[in-house]
Amino acid sequence: MSQTAFHETAAQWILGFWRGLLTFGRDIGRGFVSISHHSFAVLGLLALILCILALARPEVRTLTVQSVQGWLFTRLHISEASDEQQQVLLRSLAAPSTDLSPLQMKLVQAVRSKYKIAPEPLNALMLEVFDLAERSALEATLILAVIGVESNYNPFANSPSGAKGLMQVIPQVHSEQFTPYGGVMAIFDPKTNIRIGVKILKECINLSGSVEEGLRLYKGGEESISRETEYISRVMAEQERLNQAIQ
Repeated sequence: MSQTAFHETAAQWILGFWRGLLTFGRDIGRGFVSISHHSFAVLGLLALILCILALARPEVRTLTVQSVQGWLFTRLHISEASDEQQQVLLRSLAAPSTDLSPLQMKLVQAVRSKYKIAPEPLNALMLEVFDLAERSALEATLILAVIGVESNYNPFANSPSGAKGLMQVIPQVHSEQFTPYGGVMAIFDPKTNIRIGVKILKECINLSGSVEEGLRLYKGGEESISRETEYISRVMAEQERLNQAIQ
């Protein structure tokens, strides 16, 4: 065999060996990737099952929610102290007189002179009424008058027709309104009851075109026409009394 033929044979042998080695490497790589994919899928499924089982335990679920809330508050730059303060304000059913304006204080005194209510809960109620009055474009004295005539400021008042709370809202008719507040049992929460009652009153006034007829519609379905007329007169008289107290 000549030297040239020997070199050609050797080169072909080396080339064939190298190609075989590359093929072997590719096959090993494909197998490794396939096994890895299946392994990750199994691990992911196991992790999901473990998470479901863990969240089924109340203490783990609570810790998870707290962790997520903490992450959100950090992202939104809400401090823990600010969040606690907001929660307290939302739950608070009382307020000091220093939180009220002079006009609001006059109304508190006018309401207390007739209904004999402790000042601190009435202060919180007054702040809520003024906030709702501004947002609904209703007079605060009108809202206060409706509360007085409907329930005498008793948050647990209950009528024979099933109306409940400060503004005597009927839960069977307006149950969907209480969903954002945790359900119909929130009807006995003074602030929630007023929020829903003011919304209903505003809708009645818009539909009827006047305050008087809106009051008739608000009361409608419970009493006779004569009783509705008497109800309107009582509300308007109470509103006038409150207006006199702040003039």
